[in-house]
Amino acid sequence: MSTPNGQQEPYGPDPNRPGQQPPQVPAGQDTYAPEEDIPRQQAPRDDQYAAPGPGQPGQQVPGQGAGQQGTYNAYPPAGGYYPGGTRPLSYLDGAPVGFGDAVRGGINNMFTYWGRASRSAFWWFALLEVIAYLIVSWISDESTIAGIIVDILVALPLILAGIALAVRRLHDTDRRGWWWFIGFVPVVGGIILLVFYLLPGTRGPNRFNHPR
Repeated sequence: MSTPNGQQEPYGPDPNRPGQQPPQVPAGQDTYAPEEDIPRQQAPRDDQYAAPGPGQPGQQVPGQGAGQQGTYNAYPPAGGYYPGGTRPLSYLDGAPVGFGDAVRGGINNMFTYWGRASRSAFWWFALLEVIAYLIVSWISDESTIAGIIVDILVALPLILAGIALAVRRLHDTDRRGWWWFIGFVPVVGGIILLVFYLLPGTRGPNRFNHPR
């Protein structure tokens, strides 16, 4: 509809103006509100995120073919190794560790003569022993009584933990702990033990792995 000025009314007739009738809807045609054209988001069903029950098909894991049921394993595989059998998971399986874990593992396994110890676990603890012995020696020079007390409280536990750690380091190279006694052979024995301690551990599990 046009206005007296010749302009088109954009929104149809004004119901406040006299003489104008609202547009007629043809018979048989339904009316609807403009809001009905807007798509509405369907609310999620209660069972949309529920876990599949017995007899219901589960969700597939990406990378699996049709018909294969995927499962998620939240725990590491048995045997203490990642899939492929070359990377240990735990301290007693010969896993590489930092200084803090090496100290805790050595003290907590003071009397553990089975299992394995990686090179990092052995040499980090050896560094702790050197530092402790220097401190104990300085205290002993200052006071004999205090030195004896520190020897009993600090040096003796470190010696026991170091022997067990040396046995596990030999196990890591697939050698029996009895090789530790070769260190009592003058000169040659210490060199042989040092070579053994520097050797890398066997790849994958060996006969001395942490029993499970």
